[in-house]
Amino acid sequence: MKRSDDVFFFTLIDFLLQVFFFGLVLYVVADSLQSELKAEREKKEEQVKKIINATGVSNLVELTDILTNLAPIKELKGTADFIDKAGGIEKVMAAVNVAQQAGGAENISPKLDELRKLKEGFGKPPCLFSAVGDKKVPKPLATVVATDTSISFLGNSQDLEDVLKLVGRSYDSVRELPTAEFRKVFAPLLVAKPDCRYSLRFRENTRLVYARDAARFSFYLNIEAAK
Repeated sequence: MKRSDDVFFFTLIDFLLQVFFFGLVLYVVADSLQSELKAEREKKEEQVKKIINATGVSNLVELTDILTNLAPIKELKGTADFIDKAGGIEKVMAAVNVAQQAGGAENISPKLDELRKLKEGFGKPPCLFSAVGDKKVPKPLATVVATDTSISFLGNSQDLEDVLKLVGRSYDSVRELPTAEFRKVFAPLLVAKPDCRYSLRFRENTRLVYARDAARFSFYLNIEAAK
């Protein structure tokens, strides 16, 4: 075989190898794309199945008909934006549950108003208050500290002395009272002052509710952590 023939032969082999390699690359790429498309298609089919099962419809066509009849697309988008701004579907559902427990959305506003009135001392007007505009802001009669077993006054004042006269007590006799005794001592205030109620600055140094319940029987409470 001549040298020129050898060169031609090897050149041909090199060309065929390159064609084979290029074809192999195309096959691998095409197979990879088909696998990705298949996986994506299976993923979408699985999502559709989950939606169909969750909604209780028999097929995608029925689901599409239901969604089409629900509302115009622009309204659906507005609903989605509202849910997103409200913190997601879980928070929206929690708010709905709260509204249902309150007896419906129409009952929430009155209940919030009642809570505001209690906070401001307006369940009954405060007996002792400061006028701020057209509001009566309750002034605490005294500061008390509550423990597991007792309620103690931190100091005396003329206002407190006046109240103690209404229940027939002196400051020394009420400086520290057992929880149950505190309720008994100040219960007569409900009769002596039926049209208003005094407030206490209530420092709570207990996880039990007995002291709070005993004081709340006769007073509005401004509760704060004990110092």
